[in-house]
Amino acid sequence: MNARHDTWLSRASRRLAGLEQLACSVLIAAFGVLLIANVFARYVLNSPIFFASELAVYILIWMAFLAISISIHHDQHVRLTMLVGLLPTTAQRACYWLTELVCLAMLAVILWYAIGWLRSPSVGYDIAITLDWPKWHFYLIVPIFCATSIFHLIARLSDRSRTVFTLVSDED
Repeated sequence: MNARHDTWLSRASRRLAGLEQLACSVLIAAFGVLLIANVFARYVLNSPIFFASELAVYILIWMAFLAISISIHHDQHVRLTMLVGLLPTTAQRACYWLTELVCLAMLAVILWYAIGWLRSPSVGYDIAITLDWPKWHFYLIVPIFCATSIFHLIARLSDRSRTVFTLVSDED
């Protein structure tokens, strides 16, 4: 990003992505320690950690959502740009803005419904079986992901130097 286009919003987005990256690093370390401890307990102590599998699944889910938000910040999420690259620059610009706004709208709708879902009694009383913890703690990643992704998109849309998709060239 150009220093000329470095706004407080883009700096805040970079800091948020850094925190998300740190959280992913901590989660991957916790995931590795948990699995190694479970293998040790299972094969050496003959007593596996009974909640390890369930907790490992929730760790992976959190890491996946955080990684998607980070990829949105870096504008590296999956896109089909083959046909867009063939369009004239003005049409590419229109496609860029349209897809960014559609993505923003979809995330806002998902955020709205995720908050309503988390506030529902069915989620409030849902308990993780082996952990004996309320599941809403684990489900929090959905609105967190939507909110951080919306923030990253708004920060990117405020950057006036970004008007078209970053397309991969034949040399890459």
